[in-house]
Amino acid sequence: MPTSLAYLGVVFVWSTTALAINWSVAGMSFLAALAGRMSLGALLAGLLLLVLRRPLPLDAAARRTYLIAGLAMSSSMACTYFGARYISSGLMAVLFGLSPLVTALFASALIGERPGRGQWLGMLLGLAGLWLIFRDRLSLGPQAHWGILGGLAGNVLQALGAVLTKRHGAATPPLATATGALLVSAVCTVLAWWCLDGQWPLAAGLQHWGAVVYLASVGSVLAMSLYYLLIQRLPTAHVALITLITPVTALWLGHVANGETVSGGVLAGSALIVFGLLVHQLPLWKQWAERLSREAE
Repeated sequence: MPTSLAYLGVVFVWSTTALAINWSVAGMSFLAALAGRMSLGALLAGLLLLVLRRPLPLDAAARRTYLIAGLAMSSSMACTYFGARYISSGLMAVLFGLSPLVTALFASALIGERPGRGQWLGMLLGLAGLWLIFRDRLSLGPQAHWGILGGLAGNVLQALGAVLTKRHGAATPPLATATGALLVSAVCTVLAWWCLDGQWPLAAGLQHWGAVVYLASVGSVLAMSLYYLLIQRLPTAHVALITLITPVTALWLGHVANGETVSGGVLAGSALIVFGLLVHQLPLWKQWAERLSREAE
């Protein structure tokens, strides 16, 4: 698959994921919604491997990749699903927009990708935007701080998982990586649901289950396969750049499709975060401009 098409696919799916998570946890416990998504996602990914007659590598390097990616996925999503009960889908997507900044910090510490001065400025602007949002938490609801903390924790764990997968992951095919990671994540989330909840969501309706199915098939199998393909082909910071786009589209989608209100503090903080991301990724814009200029000559 062309890298550009995979990139656009991840942008689309990540723009809709926060809204689908919000819908799923509205009708069942967050652990039930997450366990359902990961279990169905692992089943669908395994079936797809069988249909395509693709192997699932089980050598030591591949198993290490599945374990790292699966643990990062399950822990990150658990925090995100927990937080989704307290804040809007648009705000959750905005919090995940901080991913390039967090990823850059981990990449600097673990794989030697050193940020420049402009990137440090972008990080500071992102933190300022986050402060504006957190200051406005009272207008978001009396328990919005739990949603913000859950989203931030999920962001940190996701970024750490991306960098560790880049550093220690084997060169396994993207679909196999997604399948192995989903299997590990399914085991972790089902055990967590069984031990901490154990209640079947009898009150869940068609919209709630539809969101779970969408997240399992499109949000997990398709998006994660494309995501791991991008991780293999592109630098970590380039992949994290996707979250520069998704906060804006997710805010708009939550307002239109879910009737979510956007406060002035959230708008100001979101704008500052996006501006910080632009500043942080300025070296990438320069690289792409130079590449386009060379190709045009």
